[in-house]
Amino acid sequence: MFWLTRPPYLRWAAAVAIVVAAFVWDLRGRTEIPYPFASSPIAAGSPITDSDVEWRLLPAGAMALPDFSNPIAARDLAEGEPILPTAVSGSDMIPDGWWAVPVPLPASAAPGTRVLVVGATSGLETEGIVVAAGSDDLLSYETSGSIAVPPDVATAVAVESAAGSLVVLIAP
Repeated sequence: MFWLTRPPYLRWAAAVAIVVAAFVWDLRGRTEIPYPFASSPIAAGSPITDSDVEWRLLPAGAMALPDFSNPIAARDLAEGEPILPTAVSGSDMIPDGWWAVPVPLPASAAPGTRVLVVGATSGLETEGIVVAAGSDDLLSYETSGSIAVPPDVATAVAVESAAGSLVVLIAP
């Protein structure tokens, strides 16, 4: 006598309510805002110009927007990669009068990090600021990044770096 049982009205009402809620959710519209993506490869330490940025519409809140006032690439950016705040550093990172010198650095050395620079042969010791992290390319022997140093020791740091006798200490 299964044909005499009551139909499942409650389940039908729940199914209709779910479908209506999904329809209303879809119709309410999405707020999309433009987010920056690299339109071409950008090398670490180079300025990011308008021609290097492609703006794509994504839902609001999809990612954080970087500060584009005098932007400098903090690391290498591949074409099509989103430009996040961690990939951009401002040019004000280098104090006035200081010089940026290429030195061996690990990829984990974040721009803006204070470092201690020691010359193994000359006994040189000075403080610096990481400007661009080293490469994390497994196929490259080059791990060169760059640090900013005071002008009175810039030449000595460059000579030690070129000789391969420069040690950069990064605090944990």
